Amino acid sequence: MKFNLVQTLVFTLCLISVQIYGIQDASGKRIVSKYERIMQMYPQLSSGTGESSQWRAAEKDNQRHPCRRDCADKQPMTCYYYMVVHYDDTMAETCKRYLQSKFRFKLSGKEFIDGIALAAQLAANDDCKYADGLESEVMVVNGQLPGMNIEVCYGDTVVADVINSMHETTTIHWHGMHQRLTPFMDGVPHVTQYPIEAGQAFRYRFEVDHGGTNWWHSHTEHQRAFGLAGPLVVRMPPKLNPHAHLYDFDMSEHVIMIQDWVHNFVESVAENILINGRGRNLKKGVKAAKPTLYAHFPVVRGGRYRFRVIFNGVSNCPISFSIDKHDLVVIASDGNDIEPVEVQRIMFHGAERFDFVLHANQEVGNYWIRVKGYSFCAKNQLHQEAVLHYRDADTRALDTHTLSYAYDAPGKTLNELGDDASGARAGNSISLANLNAQRPEPEVAPSVTFYTSMNAFEVRQGEGFRFQMDDISFSMPKMSLLQTRNLGVGQFFCNRSQQADLGFNCRQRHCQCSNVIQVPANKQVEFVISSLSQTPHPIHLHGYTFRVVGMGVLGEQKIGQIEQIDKKTPLPRRAKGAPLKDSVQVPAFGYTILRFYSNSPGYWMFHCHISPHSENGMAAVVRVGEDVEMKMCPVSNCGLCSSVA
Repeated sequence: MKFNLVQTLVFTLCLISVQIYGIQDASGKRIVSKYERIMQMYPQLSSGTGESSQWRAAEKDNQRHPCRRDCADKQPMTCYYYMVVHYDDTMAETCKRYLQSKFRFKLSGKEFIDGIALAAQLAANDDCKYADGLESEVMVVNGQLPGMNIEVCYGDTVVADVINSMHETTTIHWHGMHQRLTPFMDGVPHVTQYPIEAGQAFRYRFEVDHGGTNWWHSHTEHQRAFGLAGPLVVRMPPKLNPHAHLYDFDMSEHVIMIQDWVHNFVESVAENILINGRGRNLKKGVKAAKPTLYAHFPVVRGGRYRFRVIFNGVSNCPISFSIDKHDLVVIASDGNDIEPVEVQRIMFHGAERFDFVLHANQEVGNYWIRVKGYSFCAKNQLHQEAVLHYRDADTRALDTHTLSYAYDAPGKTLNELGDDASGARAGNSISLANLNAQRPEPEVAPSVTFYTSMNAFEVRQGEGFRFQMDDISFSMPKMSLLQTRNLGVGQFFCNRSQQADLGFNCRQRHCQCSNVIQVPANKQVEFVISSLSQTPHPIHLHGYTFRVVGMGVLGEQKIGQIEQIDKKTPLPRRAKGAPLKDSVQVPAFGYTILRFYSNSPGYWMFHCHISPHSENGMAAVVRVGEDVEMKMCPVSNCGLCSSVA
């Protein structure tokens, strides 16, 4: 990059092309949204000269991005995205048009909005964030909830200019990308980069090195809970897609993003669940609640559709997913192909993605897509619905009588809570660890095995909880580990054995430090991860895809002795064909065994994907290789710009 982003912004203002076109209310009066005001402050620039003239970008908000295309082998593009991070509101002025009488209808005394009619009549660049019909402050990118759907092909290069217009720091993590060539673009503050301060810009640039259904999200505090997340779909050329013959359509309209939801930046137990940023209000005691607007997913009878589902699980709220009267033929998880398996219900834990093929073979009509929350979401009996809409069906024919938290889809479930590969519930449940990778690899014995524990426990009644990995509450370093690795930062690291060498028993005292696990480079590595608490924990390893070779439950009395048990009588492990993942549950009082080849030196976050758990200490850093083996950033400031003013 010859000039940094700030210089470009300052010296090429004559090229400004504001991308928002007027939004009007029902009477024709022009509405100026928060996003439009933000874009007037931080306008996107037209394509310049030199390298940037070759980048592909959508010139207007309502245009199809040129990188969203049929993928061809060895024809990569450089795909540009301008991402302004800003505060906004749900149910703001731009949502008033949704409440026009022509879109509203009643069923069983409750009021709804016709989402199909709405989509047909309103502008594609509309930035209403309807959510559950309640007014709430949110954090979004480019006025969208959920965030923009980035759709590219394997081998493309993504260039994303992230402009922070908030008054707090942020970063973007590209969840699912290995970042093998660019570990400094992983987006973790104080680990792979310095945070993007208020008023700063950061240019992320990386090669798309992992296919399938991925996503992007803020990796700063709880920001993804408030709206800073969106899909990152990577399609493959036909010859690299083993499941292409199973479906007819792979459309943007069938990307589903689910998240548990809170209001007004309150970091508490989830109050609702949203499907693609919409859903019924579940908060009790709300006066003058707005009509319900469900997300709709259109199909044509007879078609076979690839659905891509992403779970931005924020709190301790695993979910189940099902579609009335339809089977789900699961073909991929976390972007990795598996041998197809037919189920009727899928359990999702935080950060997991599953792709399935749906055959629209039922009578023309509307069918409920059902999401049900467990664990902390069970306290408020949170469940949410969306609509699978067959073309030519009456858009207002919805049977609301069956909507209940008590409903469970009949049939088989994949990835059950408390998943146990031993098959104790084999009749109705398929363990994730028993799935078969589409391209099985030969068994290779690990060179080293690490035993890692995750725990959440109440310190004393009324004094809150402690969240730990390896009996240590992780504290974020003050400097960025990857950038300062040659400046002696290792003296600030800790781990379980280092604390023991200092005479500290971390089970008797509170150990709080930057827990760094040293892993040798270019070795077969195994992690045996245990949950010492009564809840499952979704574990995510940055920078890698791993094989899930084992999973089971030992129980509260035995789980603390898992290392001794495994060394005396080895726990069951898959010999071949184990499924590939980057996020997976560790069952309550159980374990999950992961294996990967450590061929990407760097500092990689390894953490529970329940946001309050990881932000309060249930995390570690996996340091792969030695500092001299890690890639240097070719730009002096690794993409960070000092100001966008």
